[in-house]
Amino acid sequence: MIVMRLKGGLGNQLFQYALGRHLSLLKKTSLTLDTSSFKTDDLREFRLSCFEISASHSDRLPFFATDGRAKHLNRIIQAIQGLFSKPSQIIKEKGFEFDPMIFNCSDHAYLDGYWQSAKYFEQIAHTLREDLRLKTPLTGKLSEVAQAIQNTNAISVHVRRGDYVSNPTTTAYHGVCSIEWYKEAAQFIESKVPNPIFYVFSDDYDWAKENLHFSSPMVFVPPSPDGQECNDMHVMSLCKHHIIANSSFSWWGAWLNPSPEKLVIAPKQWFVAGPQNTHDLIPSSWIRL
Repeated sequence: MIVMRLKGGLGNQLFQYALGRHLSLLKKTSLTLDTSSFKTDDLREFRLSCFEISASHSDRLPFFATDGRAKHLNRIIQAIQGLFSKPSQIIKEKGFEFDPMIFNCSDHAYLDGYWQSAKYFEQIAHTLREDLRLKTPLTGKLSEVAQAIQNTNAISVHVRRGDYVSNPTTTAYHGVCSIEWYKEAAQFIESKVPNPIFYVFSDDYDWAKENLHFSSPMVFVPPSPDGQECNDMHVMSLCKHHIIANSSFSWWGAWLNPSPEKLVIAPKQWFVAGPQNTHDLIPSSWIRL
């Protein structure tokens, strides 16, 4: 059994699922998602139930403490190993860069990390895109948007704000893409794609509509209700090309588009603080501005 600890929002959970799914196939074993971290997270919830994922999940698995509470470690290790019929590995992500040694893990392993690189799962891209089909078809206005997108040179534009602007700590770490950056990205697309139509997705609909102005036609898509973000991600993936924010959410909106002809524009600076090397985060075929 592979057990993957989930944490963070939808995009982060998808990275964690993707590596877990790949390992479960490599090791010919099952995948279980440990959702116990959301018991103590007031901002995040398990968000993968809207997809056709191939994994079980439980919030009753032991929470793997990684914050230095050493006095609890033996108890936690014993509890985790109790899940398996033979000795298991507990693997904590070492850093932000791709770590190929992960593929050498035991077929009884518990993994804790973010694993933000397509290199962890590019070999099973088709399988993942099948897993990440929506369980429930789109309805209403979003269904109409999806149909319109497929008949045009649609470009998804994602504007991530939310806690990136409301939480000072998050703002200082992540930062936000500037209006000028979005204009530069749009101009690049306009130089490459005839008759583009920009479909703008944002968790701050009013701000985006008031502040983003491109020379080509624009459609501002109201965000889905809380808990249905997967619908917006799916519609983003239907676009032919993508302008993504420094956000794992729009990363996945672009990655789920299987077209080898797609243009994906990503910000050169993913974090405004911290030592992370994001070379492995952005696929080599994507363009960083």
